[in-house]
Amino acid sequence: MLQTNMLLRRANTLIRARRPPEQESWRYTVRRQRVVMDPRPAQERLLTYVFFRSFGCRYDRAGECTMCNYAAAERVDLDRMVESVREALGQHDDYDALGISPLGNMFDPAEVPVVAREAIFGMAAQTSASIFSCESRPEMLTEQSIAVTVERLAGKRFFINLGLESADPWIQRHCVGKSLSVDAYRAATALLRRYDAFPVSNVLLGAPFLTEEEAIESAVGSVNWALENGSHICVLFPSNVKGWTLQEWLWERGLFQTPSLWALVEALRRMGPEVSRSVVLSWYSTTPTDPRRREQVSDPLREAPVTCPDCQADVVRALDQFNAGGDYSVILELSRHSCACRSQWLDRLGRERRGHSPLVERTVAAYDRIGAELVGADWWRERRSTVIADLARDYDSSGVLAVS
Repeated sequence: MLQTNMLLRRANTLIRARRPPEQESWRYTVRRQRVVMDPRPAQERLLTYVFFRSFGCRYDRAGECTMCNYAAAERVDLDRMVESVREALGQHDDYDALGISPLGNMFDPAEVPVVAREAIFGMAAQTSASIFSCESRPEMLTEQSIAVTVERLAGKRFFINLGLESADPWIQRHCVGKSLSVDAYRAATALLRRYDAFPVSNVLLGAPFLTEEEAIESAVGSVNWALENGSHICVLFPSNVKGWTLQEWLWERGLFQTPSLWALVEALRRMGPEVSRSVVLSWYSTTPTDPRRREQVSDPLREAPVTCPDCQADVVRALDQFNAGGDYSVILELSRHSCACRSQWLDRLGRERRGHSPLVERTVAAYDRIGAELVGADWWRERRSTVIADLARDYDSSGVLAVS
């Protein structure tokens, strides 16, 4: 595992230590969405995705990823995993595209034992779905596991979502807090391509400490990088606020805000028609979870990207149209949409371009708040110089993307 930012790792670990155990009643969640899964023009698919209870993501437990909350508190028996997926699949008789994943990484044997994974893939192979999808960290993929999976799926098109977030190493380490090298990512996409599988890159719009302009730049640059380095398509996620995350802690103190849906539109506009044809959107039409009715501790939603009440429904409807196979004209129409909230957003973006302080300075100021108020003054005093030196050195040497 690569070295991550020690402050972010410590902060995440402390916040997650207060996370309550996963509720016993939650075993799986089934979501259905109409999307395209190939570059446009492409056939619209009804994607059914099953998320099942597991031990959770090992990287979550290690304190990675400022925005995620993907861990249960106890081991889950492999027979129970398999039975939960079997029960979830029994809810429907016919499948077009099918996805099945645990809370973290399908190919991590510490989270999903190999016996359970192969049983689940065997059930997927028996369904009518022509496409099968799952999620994994790139580092968890091996030649043997991919070869066995492709054989077991018996001709189904096989997609794996890989969490890239940003192709900029500085943003990865010092904003997202993730230990992922671009070399490991390239190796994973190359491996999948060798077996005629389809790598899908998950890209984040709106990491902590970035202005919205910088977030757009990172998303656009990362999508371009991913497509140039083997990805079949990219899934673009506007960042939201989930419970028991460092991102939530920052949000509660006014140090983070979710990007506007106008930022999502602007990112697609800047990508242009050729690149955006290979982009699918996710988590752009969700609403915060009512804490009184929350069934699942992992992944509760506190704040989601929006526009304003006057245009929210129209914007989401247009993004739905784009997502389900609509052409680029949908994005052009949205970028010309007349609403007071869009004018205000454009004004804010202009002010960010003209007058914000340098990214490193803003990040150091936020780190000082995290150090003093969350991880503890003594801990931060002993390590501050090391963390800040790493931050500055990495910024000077970062060269994959150009984020100001």
